[in-house]
Amino acid sequence: MIKDNQQFSALRRFSISIVSVALLILSGTIGYMYIERMSLLNAVYMTVITVATVGFSEVHPLSDAGKIFTITLIIGGTGLFFFTLTNVAVFLLSGEWREHWEQQRNERMLRKLKDHFIVCGYGRLGGNVAEELKAKGIPFVVVDNTIEPVLRARDNGDLAIKGNAADESVLVDAGLDRAKGLIAAAGNDAENVFIVLTARNLKPDLHIVAKADCEESESKLLRAGAEKVVLLYRSAGKRMANLLIEPELEEYLDELSDASNLNLRIAQFLISDTSTLVGKSFQEVDLYNNHRINVVGYKLPGGELHTTPRPAEIIQKNGTIIAIGKGGDLEILNHLAQGGN
Repeated sequence: MIKDNQQFSALRRFSISIVSVALLILSGTIGYMYIERMSLLNAVYMTVITVATVGFSEVHPLSDAGKIFTITLIIGGTGLFFFTLTNVAVFLLSGEWREHWEQQRNERMLRKLKDHFIVCGYGRLGGNVAEELKAKGIPFVVVDNTIEPVLRARDNGDLAIKGNAADESVLVDAGLDRAKGLIAAAGNDAENVFIVLTARNLKPDLHIVAKADCEESESKLLRAGAEKVVLLYRSAGKRMANLLIEPELEEYLDELSDASNLNLRIAQFLISDTSTLVGKSFQEVDLYNNHRINVVGYKLPGGELHTTPRPAEIIQKNGTIIAIGKGGDLEILNHLAQGGN
């Protein structure tokens, strides 16, 4: 907040200084034109050489009224002129103009975001979420209520805004109405509950995943509107146990989930109403032989998950296919799922 206020104050001083010099030159020009009957060009010339104290000769000898006006202009304007030059130099050399430009650019890019994710909190967890989304090429915006994480996110090339994510106006600024999902990864569970409540109230169909530090918070977050709650210590405990019991399997799953692994990926695909897969069995479409895609799961429209779908099972609209394959092959399945041939 302090840095934001300082930046605004510097920009305001810069703007006021520029406007003041412009008004000074305008006043001097009008004064010389009225008192000395000078042309516009000569009046501007006299005003500039007077306030700049460069010592060039006058356009013509001044009348007593003109001399008095010139003295007034020197006394009242010279200090303001050099004060303005100092403010301009400080503003440009300090880099504050760059911060202001980046802020404006950040806001323009935010207005263009669509189908993005909102990452609330840029701590260790939020930072890792942002890195994963960036690696997968998924658009997102970071929201944090302190300036340091926001600046750190911007330094990493991410879109970020400062504000309390539990505030409706902040979520609106983050493009909640156009967002695809939200990750509540704030510092504590109470903050995450309020964030989830606010986001769910603003957009009932939003996908929301929340972080919880203790089991007591899980039910609260679910009641607040989170679809999934990640208990960090529970997840870490399962992971560590699996690394001891089945290290090879964990390594394989890591390879699948790693966005940098371009050879093999796991992804899910929602079947649209217009998909050519609708009404066909898995045996008919034969995704493995036709596209080298392994189907590892199928979720029915009602939510029931079949981890090993039978070959005779019929693919339904609004069902979800979970598959493993190479990036290009999965793009083909995505095209088919969306209605392509």
